Amino acid sequence: MMYYVRMEIFGNATSLFKTVPLDWIVFGVIIIVVALDSLRSGIGRALAISVALPLAMVLFSLMQKSVLLGSGNLLSTTYVQVGAFAVIFAAVYILTRRMGLDFVDGGMGEPVQALLAGGAVTVVFACIWLQEPILSELWTLSDQAQNIFAESFRFIWLLGAYAALAFARG
Repeated sequence: MMYYVRMEIFGNATSLFKTVPLDWIVFGVIIIVVALDSLRSGIGRALAISVALPLAMVLFSLMQKSVLLGSGNLLSTTYVQVGAFAVIFAAVYILTRRMGLDFVDGGMGEPVQALLAGGAVTVVFACIWLQEPILSELWTLSDQAQNIFAESFRFIWLLGAYAALAFARG
């Protein structure tokens, strides 16, 4: 009898996670990773990611229209385009980090600041993922995430994320 009760509790716990879309689990992991990194070394990396993602999106859209790379078969497949976006993001991230966004932020962060930074990076990540068609081709977010971060709400989400980063920087 006791074995049956334990298995029923375990079954209820696993059924809870089956109903959660994978997007929210990924968002949660991003929040945790960025928050732990912010606790360890401050929010400089979170700031750089939040600035680099939109800049990478703009530069990627400009690259597609450029004479050197945009014409021809260089960017013909989705994976090549995603790779190009990743390279642009990495380059912009490195340049942003070198610009010294964390010149005051040399120490360890506080827990509330770390959670704010993690949430803000996740919001920027979700908005950019939905905005960039190449990333949406690679992985389509759930309808729930698409409705929450819909185009009509993206401005408010991004404004709130950058305000949270400014507050966390504080």
